[in-house]
Amino acid sequence: MSNEFIEEKILEFTRKGDVEKVKFIRSLHKRIMPSQLDRIQKNDKGVYHELFMPKWFTWEMLRAWAENFEAPGRGKKCILCDTKSENGIDFNERFICENCFVRLKQLE
Repeated sequence: MSNEFIEEKILEFTRKGDVEKVKFIRSLHKRIMPSQLDRIQKNDKGVYHELFMPKWFTWEMLRAWAENFEAPGRGKKCILCDTKSENGIDFNERFICENCFVRLKQLE
């Protein structure tokens, strides 16, 4: 499952006129704490019951949302190693983390 799954659900609810369901999905990041997000990403289904989700919002939807959610303010994603880092440089409008930059400099 991926972000496409959630986007398809949002489109489906929009077509049906379920505006409240779309608002719920779009504001989900406000309802889930970072520790719960980590547990969801680790496939801990106990979190689903702790959150008191509506019946229409399944575990699969929550899991797909959590896999693609990126918390703001945790750095940028490196184009070389695909990890998030706060330290690095922007090169040609792309971000390279400090570790990858140091490795590149050593290759010269």
